[in-house]
Amino acid sequence: MKRFTAAIIGLGQIGQNYDYGNSDGSYILTHAHGFTYHAGFELIAAVDIDGAKRARFESKFKKPSFQSIDMMFQSFLPDIIAIAVPTEDHFKIFKEVIKFKPLSIICEKPIAKKIEDGKTMTEMAKVANCTLLVNYIRRFEPGVLSLKRMIHNDEIGQIYKGIVWYSKGILNNGSHFIDLLLFLLGKSSNIRIINKGRMWAGIDPEPDVVINFGNAEIFFLSGTEEYFSIGDMELIGVGGKIKYCNFGNQICIKKSEQDTVFSDYSILSKEDSVITNDMNRYQWHVLDHLYRHLTEKNPLNSNGQTAMETFKIINSIFRKGGYDV
Repeated sequence: MKRFTAAIIGLGQIGQNYDYGNSDGSYILTHAHGFTYHAGFELIAAVDIDGAKRARFESKFKKPSFQSIDMMFQSFLPDIIAIAVPTEDHFKIFKEVIKFKPLSIICEKPIAKKIEDGKTMTEMAKVANCTLLVNYIRRFEPGVLSLKRMIHNDEIGQIYKGIVWYSKGILNNGSHFIDLLLFLLGKSSNIRIINKGRMWAGIDPEPDVVINFGNAEIFFLSGTEEYFSIGDMELIGVGGKIKYCNFGNQICIKKSEQDTVFSDYSILSKEDSVITNDMNRYQWHVLDHLYRHLTEKNPLNSNGQTAMETFKIINSIFRKGGYDV
């Protein structure tokens, strides 16, 4: 089996922390665990300016870490680079990395802080013949792929309306659902802000907004992160209802059926049909798709172009709401 070498830039939550305490591969939520447990990749190094984070990485993964990108590339030339730094640093780090011509860059979402930077990153990757994967994890998760097939096969009927509850900002968490709906339902149109809401942490708007995806009108409503995190979605089709709960850890379908008592009525089934998912190992599935792209030329579900479609919607919300971001 061909193996690709890999390095991580940024050793925070998605870099190594989310599943740091797990050692059996049952949770693969970070780049560090993904590269460790997928047989097609070999984790060889990491970069972070924080010495404590580097020591934590070296203690568990037994690989070297460096204070700067240049220092790492003096010793290693990884095939794959995962950029897991804060969003405002994506563009800067991308420009530093791309000059070393890696086979692929995995960039955390959103692709960049500014839409112009995202466009430039996508163009630079194309010129360098570098695969750019933007880490919208749900496009690779088996449960979502099963749900997409069901929608495509018209098993729930045409989706015509839905609601998304999100918290922690439209860019930070809301963008996951915007990207997911683009993937499931198609192009967006007719963005309307109902309520401007507040700025989460002073940096990320939390509006109530309506966006059309395909033929469906979707209402995004913001919750308050300080009370609890929320990431739920319900979609209504002419033949049933989809429930995507707890950020995708549970996916259920209720199909319409004739009421056994009131024969003139159709109702939703009493029992849920559960779609099996693997959100506990989402980063493994991202890497598995990347591996098959690199070895078999399979198309990627999330790349610079798809990420820019999501970014354009976010940018339109920013513009319509007059947010200073």
